[in-house]
Amino acid sequence: MLRKILFSLLLVAALPLGLAAQYFLNGSAVQTNDSCFQLTSQRMFDVGSIWYPEKVDLRRSFDLVMDIFFGCSDADGADGVVFGLQPISASVGQAGEGLGIGGVRPALGVEFDTYENTNRLDPVFDHVAIMANGSVTHSGPDNLAGPVQASERSANIETCRFIPLRVTWDAPAQTLRVYFDCSLRLEYTGDIVNEIFGGDPFVFYGFAAATGGLFNRQEVCFRFNSFLKQLEDVTMCPGGQVLLDVRGGERYEWSPAAGLDDPTAPSVTAAPDTTTVYTVRIFDACGIPLVDTVRITVEGDSAFVKLGPDTSICPADFISFDVTTPTAIYQWANPELAGPRVSVNAPGTYEVTVTRQDIICEASDRVVIDHLPVPILDLGPPDTTLCLGELLRISPQNDVGQPVLDFNDGLPFDTLYISRPGRYRAFVDDPCGLVFDQIDVDFINCREIYLPTAFSPNGDGINDQWFPQDGGDVVLIHRLSVFNRWGEQVFEAFDLAPNDPGVGWDGRFNGRELPSGTYVWTLEASFIDGGRGIREGSVVLVR
Repeated sequence: MLRKILFSLLLVAALPLGLAAQYFLNGSAVQTNDSCFQLTSQRMFDVGSIWYPEKVDLRRSFDLVMDIFFGCSDADGADGVVFGLQPISASVGQAGEGLGIGGVRPALGVEFDTYENTNRLDPVFDHVAIMANGSVTHSGPDNLAGPVQASERSANIETCRFIPLRVTWDAPAQTLRVYFDCSLRLEYTGDIVNEIFGGDPFVFYGFAAATGGLFNRQEVCFRFNSFLKQLEDVTMCPGGQVLLDVRGGERYEWSPAAGLDDPTAPSVTAAPDTTTVYTVRIFDACGIPLVDTVRITVEGDSAFVKLGPDTSICPADFISFDVTTPTAIYQWANPELAGPRVSVNAPGTYEVTVTRQDIICEASDRVVIDHLPVPILDLGPPDTTLCLGELLRISPQNDVGQPVLDFNDGLPFDTLYISRPGRYRAFVDDPCGLVFDQIDVDFINCREIYLPTAFSPNGDGINDQWFPQDGGDVVLIHRLSVFNRWGEQVFEAFDLAPNDPGVGWDGRFNGRELPSGTYVWTLEASFIDGGRGIREGSVVLVR
């Protein structure tokens, strides 16, 4: 049975906000925040993909780091992951066992497969393989490396949690490496430009995903992308300072340390005396470093008066400025201020001119002060009820952009997936105070169906028919069968609605009344939660 529909991944950098919008989203793919995308939902036959719209040059090395979510269903889930390189188009590829890369030639794909298709020579465990030219069968020359177990720790990767994934291409060494859950799982060395892409080094990169008869929610969040440089070279005046910001790591190491306020922070203030090239090593969740560089050129006139950058403060707070300079006089554009040291609270623009009397020179600076808005945190409706087996996804709405923190461990999160009942609380540690919100979640069984354990078809109008009954959980009963003690089928019906005596069993077979005794039944039905299941049991026929 062909149930493998593509599950693929998507590639976006965990860089400044808005960069994710550079990617083409197709089909069911949606952006959930600045660095996360949902490719498919918990529905059958969803298809979605994302591709970078400009080709990249494989003669240059790249490094991609992300967290990937394969869903929560193992035996009932599907299907797999492919990171793709291909020069043909930026669109959705073949579904089914093609995993979104099937039929694309030339192509190279890193396949993460979570469903066993024996006709494709899949192993029983969730696996990773490197494939060429749209092949998803593990034989022949297009199976470049693998398959091997995807996770070093477990045969299953549909674990209802985000898992670290890293893909690197070492262009000089012509080596592709795949790190999964902090372990190097697979690598391939080969001249892919000439052997796969016919000498053309320019390709699209991206991912695609889909569901079929089995499905899982499939998402990816991106932390680092070397295709999109984080640090841009800058020029500053002597005595000035610039801010350097990077993201996507668990810890950071800047060098040289001279001129930096904190060489271990993701955001540093740099004030070098001379032109300097800074290097930052960004360590991911697995402790593997990524590297970026920036050149700060120092030239021009000195600036010895600094009020600092534009900023926002809480309505009840004050901010102080100190522009003390030897043998100087101070002239503020704001008539209420005087002297080298002032404190202000009201929003507005503040400007000062400092004149040094000893060397007869002056300098000016200005800063804009604004008030921080009152934060509002919204987790959604306060009371939510779902079906058992469903997953509630909460992406907190926070109008001021502060990190939302889990109440229990104090750690920040963008998205929360809830599968158990309870009260879930979060807060924003805003500079102006803590803001809380909570949501109560309950789960109910949406697959309840009842069939009587006995009935007496004696024509008295009571329990003469045996039929399925429910309280609204059943969409359709696809098949209902009854067997006698020797395994002979004595009743069968298709496409039934529950609670209808007219479609039930009257205790007859071929118009003949059957004797009293115990009979076995099986039933297959679709339920309101989108699932489909089989039920079995027995019924006593009483004469």
